[in-house]
Amino acid sequence: MDAFEQIAARLFEVQGYWTRIGYAVELTKEQKVAVGKHSIPRPQLDVIAYKPATNVLLVIECKSYLDSSGVRHAAFHGKEDVKKDVFKLFNRSKLRVMVLSCLVAQLRREGLLQGPDPEVRLVLVAGNVHSNDEPRLRALFSERGWVFVGPMEVATGLRKFAGRGYENDLVTFVTKLLERNV
Repeated sequence: MDAFEQIAARLFEVQGYWTRIGYAVELTKEQKVAVGKHSIPRPQLDVIAYKPATNVLLVIECKSYLDSSGVRHAAFHGKEDVKKDVFKLFNRSKLRVMVLSCLVAQLRREGLLQGPDPEVRLVLVAGNVHSNDEPRLRALFSERGWVFVGPMEVATGLRKFAGRGYENDLVTFVTKLLERNV
């Protein structure tokens, strides 16, 4: 579990979601073959977040990219067969449909979901975005029904922690330190 996944989880917890970090989805051999990847390991989701009040399940990909050029619009190409694809669930529709379907079924088996099927949405939380790509990323995500959380929203969301009561949690602790010493 990395620090940026913890940050993303906290951003959604303060909005009323329960979260799980590093959640692995079980796929059968047949399901793996159906998506053209007979030997893939269990898909590991950075963060899942569920809000019972609205029956919304978020599948959250976290990319801090703080010391790099950032998330690029070109990375969301929608090609099924790219070998070094960082955003597989966003780009590979067969894999996405299979993983999201299996995720809902698995959460039901574990007793974490009840009632009607939730609305499932893909989310990208980005700590850094390449050059002027953010407007194009926002447009693309909106068009596809996905959620984009950019660097400013991450910073704003973290500032909400500064007003919360004491918690023995690294994300809350560091945020309070930074906010009080600005």
